[in-house]
Amino acid sequence: SQEELVITVTNPCYQEKKFHNMTSNRLKDIKLLYRKLGDVLWKTAFTEFDGELDELDFAELYQYEKEDSYGHSSLKWSLSPTVAEGTYEIKVGTRCEELGGPTDVDRFDAPTPTGVIDLTRPEQYGKELPLRESVLIGEKISILFTEPLQCEKPFTFDL
Repeated sequence: SQEELVITVTNPCYQEKKFHNMTSNRLKDIKLLYRKLGDVLWKTAFTEFDGELDELDFAELYQYEKEDSYGHSSLKWSLSPTVAEGTYEIKVGTRCEELGGPTDVDRFDAPTPTGVIDLTRPEQYGKELPLRESVLIGEKISILFTEPLQCEKPFTFDL
């Protein structure tokens, strides 16, 4: 199964026009870019559309109907098989038709958050403790996992 991460951006001009409508002016695209922490080159993220992987672009026609009346637009970033587990920087960037001036006039990059992509689920390691058939009322039972669990409230898992 394909691992995906939902990415949502907001159109600051949503009351005037949708992202795709802006491509009739200077806007070329609004893409999600990522790179492993420490890398220099940015890569373009992909999404699945009609069974094919396509560059994730919030200004594409396939996204037009999905942009809601508040300007929120969400796409699924297809992580596997192209994105390995690790720590990444991600950003959303726009490119516009060049006017012949400085390059920062023709593009804008949103702030770059850092996050961890971890697609491997923790698994039980060994047997639960204590190692016997019965436990006493009030006795603790310990279960070890292959990695630390995130147990902050609100819980992100069900028991």
